[in-house]
Amino acid sequence: MSYKISVIIPVYNAEKHLDNSIKSIIKQSIGFENIELILVDDASNDNSKKIIESYSEKYKNIIPYYSEKNHGYPGFGRNIGLNTATSDYIMFMDNDDEYDVNMCKTLYETIINENADIVVCGRMMVGQANNIEEKISYVNGVEENDKIILKNEELLYFNSHIILNKIFKNEIITSNNLKFNEHSRLDDDMFTWDYYLNSEKMVYLNKYYGYRWNIRTDSLSHTNGEEYIPEIIECIIYEYNQLKKFNIEEHINFRAKNAIQWLIYETSFISSREKLKDILKKIHDFEKEIKFNGKLDSKWAKPINNLILKGHYESAIILLKSLDISRGIYRKIKP
Repeated sequence: MSYKISVIIPVYNAEKHLDNSIKSIIKQSIGFENIELILVDDASNDNSKKIIESYSEKYKNIIPYYSEKNHGYPGFGRNIGLNTATSDYIMFMDNDDEYDVNMCKTLYETIINENADIVVCGRMMVGQANNIEEKISYVNGVEENDKIILKNEELLYFNSHIILNKIFKNEIITSNNLKFNEHSRLDDDMFTWDYYLNSEKMVYLNKYYGYRWNIRTDSLSHTNGEEYIPEIIECIIYEYNQLKKFNIEEHINFRAKNAIQWLIYETSFISSREKLKDILKKIHDFEKEIKFNGKLDSKWAKPINNLILKGHYESAIILLKSLDISRGIYRKIKP
């Protein structure tokens, strides 16, 4: 049987939320019979495998895969999913999130009707206190009713590199041999970047928030920033090298600007001055590598970055620590 969409979910120790994630796919208004759901368990040590088994026994269009060893990153499961998928269109989900009931239908019909290479919707950030609609920034593009049309190099200025709120053409993935990095938490960022470079038309549904991103307390936080920052740098350098292959490396300054501001912000959480200085040196070398022009939008980040570029790391640390102290004072006086 042929399916309209293959939905790929890497799974690891997701017994608390996996049932809700799967049910949100089954309830899709496009009809679950039109969906191929691929669940890749990366050697979970909880009841995730049993949950997958129970659903795959009930539904022929749920394709299970069980790894005998854990690979540590979702890129492995996503690659298994790509190798398994039989549909012309591909979507992804994290194992603790959910789709709006019309997510698949809306994105699928849009990519068909618009003859687009990729369609993007917004995310609804679902927390304990309230829900927040996540806006995505872009440059240029043509607004048509409730959608934005971006073409060719305009895609490189689109500030969304996650895979979860998008529908992809399998033909573009296979013809360009696009794969996920299996050793990085930023595997989706690099994959989407490569996809943009090989695409001509994007449709952004700027008023539809189809992906429900459930904010968990065990999500990536500042506590592992020291480990995460080098991965950010590695990711941007990868993207820079890909741009050079297309002879459009001048785009990296726009892409890197937000990343550098984020990197500087994250470093302020690091308590060890020795580790902090080492990270600042990495940021310095990174900016030199990509020939970054040093122009940041943030008023607080700009002077810190100027010190980093000049190699004045101790002075940069003083400003960073002032930022951390200011945050602490704000938290204490906040009602």
